[in-house]
Amino acid sequence: MTAIAEPNRAELEQLLRFYADSGLDFALEAEPADRFETATQEPRPAAATPSAPGPTLETRSAPPPVPNTSQTARIPDDQAVALARQAADGAADLDALRTAVETFEGCNLKRSARATIFEGGTRGASVMLVGAAPSRDDDKNGEAFSGIDGIVLGKMLAAIGLDRQTDIYAGFCVPWTVPGGERPTALHMKICAPFLDRQIALARPAVIVALGNAASQQILGSKKTITQLRGTWTETDFGAGPVPVTALFDPAFLREQPRFKRMAWLDLLALKKRLTDEPGAA
Repeated sequence: MTAIAEPNRAELEQLLRFYADSGLDFALEAEPADRFETATQEPRPAAATPSAPGPTLETRSAPPPVPNTSQTARIPDDQAVALARQAADGAADLDALRTAVETFEGCNLKRSARATIFEGGTRGASVMLVGAAPSRDDDKNGEAFSGIDGIVLGKMLAAIGLDRQTDIYAGFCVPWTVPGGERPTALHMKICAPFLDRQIALARPAVIVALGNAASQQILGSKKTITQLRGTWTETDFGAGPVPVTALFDPAFLREQPRFKRMAWLDLLALKKRLTDEPGAA
């Protein structure tokens, strides 16, 4: 039988690195054992018990199991809509409604979002802006209309003499961001619609400006596109009397399609005129 050569220092160091990379960082036995010895040979005598106790190895407990969110029970869609309506109808003011939204578990977007963005701006403002859903910047910052889109929106409003923080109240059709920054689905809109309707009824704005295609279609109950809905006013009742609603291009859309900025400017001028003519408006 060919004799097996003794490993040299470099090979031993390589073997130790392999053990370390594999997660082995302590000895299994007090004495080294030759695993190539045949089973018929005499077993090695047990090592003598040392007179002084050595360091005790820390007992390693298994990590706690990671919860499988895919197995979490989901609320049926029709039941989720009914629960949202019940919670919204039971809110006597905006604070109660905010709590109802934050504790609502019927929309799966809440599972992936960092924050619930219920509102923004100043309560009591004459103009209420409604977006489809918070952006990824909103979700990260915990604030409505933040990031680059918030900056663009602020400049748009400032051009007609409105401050984004003090002259505007903001809400969303869906108060949770959609993964990937996508628009909410029709189901998301349907589930969260009772919350938005109640929010508008409690906020009592003088006018509502729907930002973008999805929000405009949801609020106006229309299948027309934003280019067809912009530039017009529609009286819509959300439970506290009719409110004039108009549509405006979303800031994110204008950044991608700057050729529509001229239309957006005309719409802003129409908004300014409406605020001037509307009784009780700023």
